[in-house]
Amino acid sequence: MKKWMSLSIALALIMTALSACGGGGKSSNDGAKENEASGKTVEISVLVGKEEIAKPFESMVSDYNSSQDKVKVSIIPLSGANGYERMTTLYASNNAPTVMSIGQELELMQGKLLDLSDQEWVKNASPGTLDYATYDGKVLGMPMSVEAFGFIYNKAVLDKVAGGSFDPSSVRTINDLKALFEKIEAAGVTPITVTPLDWSLGAHFSNILFTDQSPDRETRHKFLADMKSGNVDLANNAVFNGWMDTLDLMKQYNKAKDAPLSAQYDEAPLQLADGEAAMWFMGNWAYPQLKEADPDGEYGFLPVPVSNNADDYGNSQISASVSLYWSIDKEQSTPEEQAAAKDFLNWMVSSEQGQDYYVNQFSAIPAFNNFKIMPEDSLSQSLLFYMDKQQTLEWMNLYFPPDGYPTMGATLQKYLTGNIDRAGVAKEYEEYWKKAK
Repeated sequence: MKKWMSLSIALALIMTALSACGGGGKSSNDGAKENEASGKTVEISVLVGKEEIAKPFESMVSDYNSSQDKVKVSIIPLSGANGYERMTTLYASNNAPTVMSIGQELELMQGKLLDLSDQEWVKNASPGTLDYATYDGKVLGMPMSVEAFGFIYNKAVLDKVAGGSFDPSSVRTINDLKALFEKIEAAGVTPITVTPLDWSLGAHFSNILFTDQSPDRETRHKFLADMKSGNVDLANNAVFNGWMDTLDLMKQYNKAKDAPLSAQYDEAPLQLADGEAAMWFMGNWAYPQLKEADPDGEYGFLPVPVSNNADDYGNSQISASVSLYWSIDKEQSTPEEQAAAKDFLNWMVSSEQGQDYYVNQFSAIPAFNNFKIMPEDSLSQSLLFYMDKQQTLEWMNLYFPPDGYPTMGATLQKYLTGNIDRAGVAKEYEEYWKKAK
């Protein structure tokens, strides 16, 4: 069983980057040399599975293209599909992207991916960040960034509610969260906005159910295995019931509680930034939208409590990990395209311009120790605080099958709309996992 990254160790390596002198980075120039020799322009495509960084990524690609004589990078849109669906369609039509962002699908697609073990960035990757992407000794993906999710809060709103500086450690139980929601509502602000997307509910919120089962990695992964074998009675699982109690609070105090599925992702950062909602269940990848809405706003993370015992595992931690990797196709791309793709990946994490985009435009927490630029925004600082305190949770949703989050997300969507009760959620989750491949 693969060992997952130790975020505390990764943090130490990341923080070392603050004084590191790296960043110039050696890039594979094989593609450039071959292009110069042939005189032809090599075109490569990139499938970006994170719509939150779509705009700055387009700008980065434009800058990269303007600096290249014989390479042109184009972006493939998701076109309304999720990453795995889009990749499957493109492969089936013999139009596979040269570079793709990939997460839980990596194991399924490992046979289609190029071995990147010899790349310069491999030696700069923080300890543990390559474990998930390594199969049979081959590194098949470059870590995109360290990401986290939980309750994002607007500090100005919660400071006002608290009558001073809000202390996030004051919320460590379900009852604490309820009391906070009540205070926020009494102040005339909607306590929370819930984005009902299947990946947010089925991957991220569902992750909490699995990862909070135990501080011991083997125990929580055994829970996942027991779900697959049908040996879990969720109705009598303490974490499940506490998790559902928290979801009930989110449902009750949701800004869109009268029409929960009508809430749009793009509305949420505006609602949070404008102070219409005090909190939002989401991840730090949303910071670019928050910054655009309110450049001077300050934000932080609250954990998602699942019990009324403040010392229970998960009540003081946020989910943080490497969520996506950049991989290169080896089935439908030419050697020249593969070489150009390697150069592009190296440029993103080794050049000063690429690092600037990563940190200042993507709002990414680097998964490498050679970055000269580190994030200074409030949300990133909140994430680094939890990492420094070793208060982080594993992203077990990376081990969900590709149809896992759409299926579980659909179940939670039904729950938010009142079309299914708690027993129904337990039944549908159990039935899904017994059939999961």
